[in-house]
Amino acid sequence: MAKIVVYSMAYRGDVFPYVPIASGLARAGHDVVFVVPEEYHPLFAAEPFRCASSGTDFAPKLLDEHAEYVARWGKRFGGGLMLRLYFGELTIPYLPQLHAALEAEVADADLLFSHPAAAVSGSMAAELHDVPLVVGDLFPMIMLSEYDPISSLPYPGRRVNRMLIRGMRSRLMDPMFSAKGFRAFRRQLGLSNDGWNVMDARLSPLANLALVPSAYYPPRPDWPDNYTMVGFTPWEGPDGGRLDSEVTEFLDAGDAPVVVTLGTSAASAQPQVFDQALAALDAHRERAVVLASNDDLAADLAQRVGAQHLVRPFIPLAPLLRRSKAIVHSGAHGTNSLALLAGVPSVIAPCLFDQVAHGRRQQELGTGAWVRRKRDLPKAVATILNPANGYTERAQAFSEQISQEDGTARTITELERILDSTSS
Repeated sequence: MAKIVVYSMAYRGDVFPYVPIASGLARAGHDVVFVVPEEYHPLFAAEPFRCASSGTDFAPKLLDEHAEYVARWGKRFGGGLMLRLYFGELTIPYLPQLHAALEAEVADADLLFSHPAAAVSGSMAAELHDVPLVVGDLFPMIMLSEYDPISSLPYPGRRVNRMLIRGMRSRLMDPMFSAKGFRAFRRQLGLSNDGWNVMDARLSPLANLALVPSAYYPPRPDWPDNYTMVGFTPWEGPDGGRLDSEVTEFLDAGDAPVVVTLGTSAASAQPQVFDQALAALDAHRERAVVLASNDDLAADLAQRVGAQHLVRPFIPLAPLLRRSKAIVHSGAHGTNSLALLAGVPSVIAPCLFDQVAHGRRQQELGTGAWVRRKRDLPKAVATILNPANGYTERAQAFSEQISQEDGTARTITELERILDSTSS
C-alpha cells in the first residue's frame, strides 16, 4: 500500500473536510499522515491516521488574535486583502519551517493530497521529490471563469472578465498575493518560477477534486479538464461525533433548537451576531444551542443568555444538526456543507469573501436566507422559521439530492486511481 500525506491548516472548515478522507484511506490499508497544526492533533486522536506537525501554529487560536483585521477586511475588495494576512503574515515568514515539516513526510511519500491554499507552499516539497500532488478544493467559487464574478466582486460580463482573469495571473497581482516571497523561496530551493503565479499554484497540474457536489455548485464550461466535482466530505467529529450527556439532556428537554455557530473566523471577528441571533430567537420563543468557537466567548455568552439556551465552545455539528430545526451561521464551507446535508434551513451572515458566495447560493436554492446587512438578521430568522415560506421542505429535498453523492468514497476512489496511474 502507498504512503499518502494529507496537508491542511488554518480554520476548522479548512481542516475537517479532509479527516474522513484520511481515515478512509488509512482503513483501506494505506500509510496516511495528516500534516496539520498541533492544535488539531488531540481532536484526531481516535482516527486511524498519524498526525505530524505542520511546523507552525496557523490554526484557530492564532487566527482569533487577528479578529479585528478579519472584521475589517474579510469581505472588502473581494476578500483580496485577507491574503496579506494568510500569506504575507502567517505563511511567507515561516516558509522554511513549513517546508521542512512537510518535506520530512513527503520525501518518501507516494502522493500529497492538499488544501488549495496550503498547496501554494506545499507543492514545493512535491516538486522537489517528484511526488504527485492532488488538490482537494473547497472553493469552486474562486475558480477563474469568464462566466462568474471574481471572488465576491460584481460580475462585469464575459469580455471584461477575460481581461480580469489575465490580470489575476499576471505580476500586477503580486503585492496582493505576496507572490514575491513565494518566488524567492522557490528560487532558494532551486525551483523554476517560469509562468508561476499564485492563482494557478493553488491547483495541481495533475488532478483537482472539488469537495463539493455539482448540484450545489455546477461546473463551468471553461474549467480545466482535470477539475472534478466529487461531493461533500462530512466529518462526524471527535469520538465518532458522540454528544455528551449535557447536550443530549438539553436536546431531550424540549423542542428541536436552532443552532447558532459562527465558525472560527466570524465568532471572534463579529461576536455581536451571537447577541443579534439570540435576541431574534427569543422573540420567537425558540431554544438555541450556541457554539462559540472558543472558551472566552462561551464563558461570556453563558453569563448573559437565558436558561433556554445552551452555550458551549464546541459540539460535533453533524449529530447536533440532525436534532435541530435550523441554523444561523457565517457560511463557512464546513458548517455550510453539514447544514445542507442535514436538510436544515440556514440564516447566513458572512464574515469572509467565500462565505458571501455560500450565502448567495443558499438564497438561490431557497434553502437559506442571506444576511447582506447586519440589521436584516432578525428578519432572516423570522423568514426561515415561518413554515409558510417552505425553507425546511426545500432544505430537506436538497439534502436528499446531494446525499446520494458520497464525496468521501469518491475522493478515495479517485486518489487510489491516481496512485495506480502514477506508479505504473
